[in-house]
Amino acid sequence: MNSLHSMRIYKRIAGLLVAAWVGMLVMPLAAMAVKPWQMLEGCRLVDCYNNDGDSFRVGWGEDEMTLRIYFADTPEVSLRYWDRIQAQADYFGVTPEQVLEVGKMAREFTQQVLRDGFNVQTRWQGVFGGANAVRQYGIVIVDGDDLVDLLVANGLARIHGQGIGGQTREKIQRLRALEAESKAAGRGAWGMGADDEEG
Repeated sequence: MNSLHSMRIYKRIAGLLVAAWVGMLVMPLAAMAVKPWQMLEGCRLVDCYNNDGDSFRVGWGEDEMTLRIYFADTPEVSLRYWDRIQAQADYFGVTPEQVLEVGKMAREFTQQVLRDGFNVQTRWQGVFGGANAVRQYGIVIVDGDDLVDLLVANGLARIHGQGIGGQTREKIQRLRALEAESKAAGRGAWGMGADDEEG
């Protein structure tokens, strides 16, 4: 009877600890969701080995962060994430080897587009985590153009990933229209179908 009573107390304490832990995780995320948008002007691309087409190191003033763009996913540049490579190959109808090729094209495209500076709009929403996430989501504006639009329009990114509240539906519709044009024109990944390698 004593051990049964101890077991009930242990279960109650464990339940309270789990609830408190979940609460600590959810509260920062909820707080982040309501943060106001902030515009970071005069940003520059910071050289970093992890930079790719959709995630890269950004500097403004004396501060830096690793930024991940909303709405799109550029192909991988290494074999580290095989499941992602396979999903990207299926999306574009290319081979895994071609995915890596397009990933490198997307990385070079992003570096070229951002080389003379850009602005970032962010509300500090963390990728896979709250305020202490390694990467923060943002919108990258270059000479009035959204980097996501440019990547999708050139066949260098799939429509994928985190959306932004009320802006999501209109943005996805726009990206689908750009993707359809890109696909019809055979740009980027759309111009190198898996069958092309065999012919």
